[in-house]
Amino acid sequence: MSSDTPTDEQHRAIQAIDAWYMDDQAPQVFWLAGEAGTGKSKTTAFVLDHLQERRRLKDYAIGAPTGKAAQVLRQKGIEGAATLHSLLYAPRKDGDTGDLYFARRNDGPLADADLIVCDEGSMVGDDVARDLLRTDKKILVIADDYQLPPVSGQGLFTAGEPDFRLTEPHRTARESPVIRLAHLLRRQQLPRRFGSVGKVHVLPLDRHTQPLVMRPSTQAICGTHRVRTTYTKRMRALLGHDSVMPQAGERVICRRNQKDEGLFNGMIGSLTRPATEARGGDAGLWSLGVQMEDEVRPRSKLIVHPWMFQAHYTEGTAQPRVGKDIQLYDWAWLITCHASQGSEFPSVTVVDDSAAFREHRWRWLYTAVTRSRDELVLLLRNADLGGPWQLPVFDDCLRPGSGATD
Repeated sequence: MSSDTPTDEQHRAIQAIDAWYMDDQAPQVFWLAGEAGTGKSKTTAFVLDHLQERRRLKDYAIGAPTGKAAQVLRQKGIEGAATLHSLLYAPRKDGDTGDLYFARRNDGPLADADLIVCDEGSMVGDDVARDLLRTDKKILVIADDYQLPPVSGQGLFTAGEPDFRLTEPHRTARESPVIRLAHLLRRQQLPRRFGSVGKVHVLPLDRHTQPLVMRPSTQAICGTHRVRTTYTKRMRALLGHDSVMPQAGERVICRRNQKDEGLFNGMIGSLTRPATEARGGDAGLWSLGVQMEDEVRPRSKLIVHPWMFQAHYTEGTAQPRVGKDIQLYDWAWLITCHASQGSEFPSVTVVDDSAAFREHRWRWLYTAVTRSRDELVLLLRNADLGGPWQLPVFDDCLRPGSGATD
């Protein structure tokens, strides 16, 4: 069957959403669920095509909780995807203090939309969900209910049962060792033994496997900032970086949305030059040159506040008040699983911090693993799976005393 033709299951999903959309008495929200590999994004595209062709849907708005998640949607062919924040809120200036703040907007894409599509619905905090509901527009929520809940609130959009659940993995997903491992974790099971299947490696986290975390070619994911700081400092030391200021070639992550600049929280890039002290009116800030992923030209002069970088080396660093026009960046050698949600990477190495998330342990593992598009290393703590296993060989492992790749 052509990938441009809905499967039988996708056709049933389209029909269910069509019936909901046409029913004025139906609930405001329709939740389309599905675990990794079941084609939620493709089904969404089919639904929008159907509603435009058969139901004369003209205006709709597509939003995701983070800029990176919206970018992934656009890469998957869903044009016009934006952050929910930009759809809902607009900057305003306080008449007395001159401070910028965000207020609910009455104009923009939502004003004329007949339908709001909310992707990555499991990440949407309760405040944003309530503001979406206040629009009185029909809302199609796309969400994998087994991913981590939002940082704020319980997840209004995914609190009950889905209206339709996609269950059939696509052919490519069925053949993927990453998806097979994810489905195992969803059933709260680990593999029977340590070892490797294709490009997926499930190994114990110990002194032998720790160098696998510190590979420039992989995106390492952990759970806590304490672990992230420890590994970041260790990796920078192995690379020979003794300055707190970021150096050329280091991976960094954007931590603030600046729509006018095309920068979104979660975007990752590499420094094209060492960070320098900004001058003039930007004294106390740093200037970065960054080649962002998925961008053709490097950004030559990004003015950023240094506190996120400094916090790795100064315990107890409090978050300062940072003006809206100043960007926030941090190292991206390791990122937390929460920061990775909505993103996907060719290669992922997971440092198992699941125990820190207690009742959400399995969700944490599932979310971290499903960030991988192709290659995965899962390093488990306190798991004795046994079985003979070999340390996989990678060309870019950093080892103590090398100061460079071996």
